[in-house]
Amino acid sequence: MYAARSKITNLEAEIATLKGKVDEAQADKERVEVNARMVNKDKDLAAKDIDLEAERVKVETAEEAKKMAMEARDISTSALNVAQNNYAEAQTIVDTLVSESEWMRNRGVAAIANSILNATELDQAVAALTDAARAVGHRGGYLECAQHVEEALGQQFDTRHCSMSDQADSMLSRAEHVYDHLSLPVMELVIDAL
Repeated sequence: MYAARSKITNLEAEIATLKGKVDEAQADKERVEVNARMVNKDKDLAAKDIDLEAERVKVETAEEAKKMAMEARDISTSALNVAQNNYAEAQTIVDTLVSESEWMRNRGVAAIANSILNATELDQAVAALTDAARAVGHRGGYLECAQHVEEALGQQFDTRHCSMSDQADSMLSRAEHVYDHLSLPVMELVIDAL
């Protein structure tokens, strides 16, 4: 019995040792599970941190996009205001031009034509041209008549008595030149206005 008791005591000690090892193994297992759960929690936290960072970036991007949209709207509004002001100025200019064009058609052309036709410079140039042309025509007619008389009488006819001089042709050329290069003050005003 003593041997059995000793064996039972040994077995009880072994059971206690094994229970201790089982408890240690159980504690190790629980520690591993806790560690695994903590690793999973860390992974979840890291994933949540990444998600949180992504959301923060989205918010920042959305705020930047909103800010850029507001700046674009402000620029667009400013450009629209400038365009409206430019349109108003252009419309004022167009209205003025239409009014001036109507005045030019109704009154201006007639006033310019009358100014040209009544210009003293034009009257003087036309009178000089007419006188020079008449003198050339008179001299030509006189010389032609003198030639007919010479043919009819058969003798030389003295043409020195013609009241028009030999310089009538050069006077006509000068008068034509003056007329061709006539400068009227009213035309200078019209050219300056254009």
